[in-house]
Amino acid sequence: MTTRRWLALMAIAGVGIFGLSFLNAWIIHEREVRGEGYRHAVYWLSAWRGVGMPVLTIGALAALVGGLAAAAELVGRFRAPRFMLVLASVLTLGLIASAALPVAQDGHASSVDLSWGPLLPVGLALAVAFVVAATAVARPGRGLVALAALVAVAGLAAGGAGRWVGLQAAEGTGRHWSEGSYTRQAIDGQPTETLTIADARVTIGERWAGSWEWSGWTVVIAGDPACPDARGTYHAHGVGEEDLRFVMVVDPCRDGERASDLQAGTWERDP
Repeated sequence: MTTRRWLALMAIAGVGIFGLSFLNAWIIHEREVRGEGYRHAVYWLSAWRGVGMPVLTIGALAALVGGLAAAAELVGRFRAPRFMLVLASVLTLGLIASAALPVAQDGHASSVDLSWGPLLPVGLALAVAFVVAATAVARPGRGLVALAALVAVAGLAAGGAGRWVGLQAAEGTGRHWSEGSYTRQAIDGQPTETLTIADARVTIGERWAGSWEWSGWTVVIAGDPACPDARGTYHAHGVGEEDLRFVMVVDPCRDGERASDLQAGTWERDP
């Protein structure tokens, strides 16, 4: 093939990857939610949505830069540096390939799995064609080949690590409370009370107290003098930015008295 045909293949592959990046079929995002009933949801994502960003987004932009540079040279407007064509193509391949690596996040209340969607093999095939065409145009020496291999491996590793870190950061810990005090106004026969969390202990007015353990949105109250042998387990949900509400999982303390107290209304964060 002639140089012009290789440039045409580069342009088609690069612009094609960028165009396909907007379709929601690159990553399959599966979420299992546990706790108050079992729920399972599946989302199909593009390079510009959710966990597709920023790794696949950067890959799509690198493909666009390389593809446009090749197209510009075809029409005689610009002769791209050969090293740029090669590096743009291998970076695109590394980042797209990183999306094929399985990534998961397991929390106390939910689990998320990321897998590749039906467009990812198409994107990989275009990225391989992109690299082959760029190599044919540039005819790189050993130094550039070594640099290109390093960029491809770095893109693959950084893309995989970036997707994992991004998923962990997006999912968070599931904790909706912070140390300090909350007040719940009188409701459903329960008086106005203040709940205070500090140093792994909780006090609820003058009626209840004990140790405070947590994992995700699940909290456990134990060692309450009012019912020392009863462990109370609840889901602590966020309300707005700072407030809390409790949903009992199990709490035998005083035949449900502590549970009635905790679940009665919203606990508003004190200033």
